[in-house]
Amino acid sequence: MKLFPRPSCAAATVSLLLVSPGQAGALPDGFVYLKDHVPDIRQEIRYAGRDNFMRKRLPGYNAGECVLTEAAAKALGKVQNAAVGKGYSLVVFDCYRPQSAVDAMVAWVGSGKGTDPAYFPNVSRSQLIRQGYIGAKSSHARGSTVDVGLEHLSSGQPAEDRATVCARTDRSTVDFGTPFDCFDPASRTDSAAVSKTAQAYRRDLVALMRKGGFRNYPGEWWHFTLANEPFPRRSFDFAIDRR
Repeated sequence: MKLFPRPSCAAATVSLLLVSPGQAGALPDGFVYLKDHVPDIRQEIRYAGRDNFMRKRLPGYNAGECVLTEAAAKALGKVQNAAVGKGYSLVVFDCYRPQSAVDAMVAWVGSGKGTDPAYFPNVSRSQLIRQGYIGAKSSHARGSTVDVGLEHLSSGQPAEDRATVCARTDRSTVDFGTPFDCFDPASRTDSAAVSKTAQAYRRDLVALMRKGGFRNYPGEWWHFTLANEPFPRRSFDFAIDRR
């Protein structure tokens, strides 16, 4: 089984910026709330609640809102316009991720073992870092990476028969073959282990995001980073607070 490590796990030196905005909801210069720029993109920020592989809210996620660099938010707005033209709308699962949340993920991996049929059915929790599914450095902490899916604009779409290696589904999106954060080779963007329909949806998502200036991480169909991100070597650790 050939596994591909996340590009965000590279050994390059990354400066960590600790930012303490002066008031609740305030953001560092260059960052915005996606809702203020593209309000029609639905947000399911999974790490702000219990619907994630750690089964709890992660540090820094004090509100279930998508925060991005302004450049990434504007680019995602262009993607949304193109998606609507094709009968889709975007759904975001995660955007900017505080470094404290990244650190919590790493600590969690080292504090347990065993598999989870819903998130990592074929690899032990203790091996998630070694096999490249979780990293001590994440492009999300730079603010221009987004985990995203597609949903149909029309409610009249027929129900899809979904088969996935992870024992759960994201009914809120089209059928991508695996749900978000399914740590398995079937989640690779070009995986042939999923249905032809799922493969087509993945290609559609990649094409839309590429035209908007985002590049896909091939190990995860949902993971995209702005190609010309404004903070390519900086990680941030400010909290996402309620406004």
